Amino acid sequence: MNIGTYLKQLRLEKGYTLNEVAHKLNLTASFLSQLENMKLSPSLESLEKILSYYAVNLSEFFRQIEQKRFIIVRNGDEKPLDMPGEGIVLIPLASKLQNNSLETYIVKFIGNAVIETAVLPKEVNGERVIYIMKGKIATIIDKETPIELIAGDSINYKSYVSCKIHTFQGDKAEILISGMPPILL
Repeated sequence: MNIGTYLKQLRLEKGYTLNEVAHKLNLTASFLSQLENMKLSPSLESLEKILSYYAVNLSEFFRQIEQKRFIIVRNGDEKPLDMPGEGIVLIPLASKLQNNSLETYIVKFIGNAVIETAVLPKEVNGERVIYIMKGKIATIIDKETPIELIAGDSINYKSYVSCKIHTFQGDKAEILISGMPPILL
């Protein structure tokens, strides 16, 4: 079961930060991050405490994380995740509710915005691909010189390499990003 990724999705849907949830529930942000990144499994007590804060009952939670053989996301059925104050809208195309190992998002940049992909251990041997659908972005791969990419360009890199993505002077842009989870920080 992919409990951690669903907990992260619930938190993002509610617009909460790790620190806000940790403070409210008297937990540490590190503990919550480890749960969301599947490095720890929650006790039933911790899970119920978190779900209660998110206003989700336990039976509905487990119903949502059941494995699916395939997922269809129809045009208009996407559920955007607003990132408050970030100038970014995330649109999951393969819902983390479905227990996928591959995450795919459309990321809409509205104004000056920066997003980073998660850096995984080398042992995971995952990959990421970014395809620019609209506009222009800059990527900084492994803290090197920024690379400018425009609509139609793509970049593929290993998941153990850091990547920061940003727009230029308030430009709008849309990208498709896909890879082995977790993709975003």
